[in-house]
This record gives sequence, C-alpha cells and structure tokens, in this order.
Amino acid sequence: MAVIILEHSPRTGALRLGETLRNYGQSLRVVALHEGDPVPDDLVEVDGIISAGGPQDPSDDSLPWLEEEMALLRAAHEAELPVVGLCLGCQILGRALGGRVGRLSASEDPANTPARYIELGWHELKLTPTGREDPLHAGFAWNSMQLHWHRHHLIEPPPGAQVLASSDLCKVQTWSLGVRTYGFQYHPEVYPQTIENWAADEPQDLEEAGISLEQLRKDTEQYYPSFERLSDRLFERISLVLMAPDRRCAGVARDMHH
Repeated sequence: MAVIILEHSPRTGALRLGETLRNYGQSLRVVALHEGDPVPDDLVEVDGIISAGGPQDPSDDSLPWLEEEMALLRAAHEAELPVVGLCLGCQILGRALGGRVGRLSASEDPANTPARYIELGWHELKLTPTGREDPLHAGFAWNSMQLHWHRHHLIEPPPGAQVLASSDLCKVQTWSLGVRTYGFQYHPEVYPQTIENWAADEPQDLEEAGISLEQLRKDTEQYYPSFERLSDRLFERISLVLMAPDRRCAGVARDMHH
C-alpha cells in the first residue's frame, strides 16, 4: 500500500508533506507526469493521492496527462480514499470534481477584459468559520502568513465543497469535499530552498508581482519559522487523521468527526 504523489514539475512535489508522511509510516510512490510516467489506471494498493504543484494551466486540455489525472482523482474521491491537492493539484482536483478554474483577475465580469494578477510571496491566510472547526486545522492559527505562488485559482469550488480559508486576492485558498478530499491553493509544503529555486527559475514572476528577490528573502526569514510550525501541525494531522495507515476501513469517515 502506498500514497501516490502525482508530480507535474521537477521543482515541485509533496516535499515537507511527503517527509512527514514517511515519518509516520507511509510508503510513497512518486509518479513523475512531467517525465512521461503514466497515470495509474486503478486504485489497487493505493492508500491515498497527493496531486502536487506545477507551472501548468489547469484548464489546458492539451496536457497529455490531465484528463487521466482528473479521472483518477474523481475515482479516488468516490472511493473515499484520502486526496490532497497542492496549488496546481488543488486546481486540477477542484476541476475534476466539478469546480471552475480561471486566472486571478480584478473582475470576473465577462463584459470587461480582466486585469491579470499573480499571488506571489507571503500573504495572510484567513480561516473561515468552517475552517476553524475542520479536523485537520485543529490548533491552526485563524490568521497566518503563508507562501503563495500562482496565477490560476478555483473561481468556484466543486458543488457541495466547503471553503476553509481565503486570502485577499484568492477567496478559495483551502477547501474540502466530504471528509477525505482537501485542496490547498497556497504552499504549506515548501522548504526555504524551494522558494529560492522558484525565484531563480522564474524571476519574471517576481517582477510581475512587484516584489524583489531581496524582499522575498527578507519576508521568508521573518515568516518561515511560524509557517514551519503551523504546517508541521497540519501535516501531522494529515498523517494521523486523514492518511493514517491503520485507518483503512469504512469507518474512517465517522472517526474524523466523532
């Protein structure tokens, strides 16, 4: 049995979340879609799925793996397996389950040409009242500075989903559907070196966001210690509650709330 990690870029992955899952006894199986690995075609011996980040457009149907990935995520959700989406993975998961994705913009009014934005750097994440009661967010700060790096987002979450957290620019930062499917638009999984790598790869993103590398580094130094503590707590809850190896039973959904 293993948790499947669907990777879309050599610069992204489960990272710190994967490290915590291994520390709590999970086996991980990495599927490098960007290198041509095939999307798994069944859920045999699968404990859960993590769809990681990446630079791709979640609405780009020319991506060779996108349709099959969405089908796998739907199947896992319907089978009540744990599913987690991170940034791009959050968007793909949301689209797979009936949500609507798009680019960040000043207005969703179709009569206007929207100004386009990128949410990059350290910005405040605010838990909704529903998020404050969510089992994975027990002990998580209601307001916290989190690392963001995205142009696309969920304009509308899937039908029946609950929005757990928002930011000023992105209203669907964290969401859940049922008790075993979660999407995280921000990046709780990153190491400091991850941020450095992204900045080196995509300096134009910093320019577009109006932030210098020096400011990004200064903000990372200031906010990362608290961010690391909170994300560690979140990942422990994912490992112990959502993806615990000993919870392979039909009663796990009830266990999360009782």
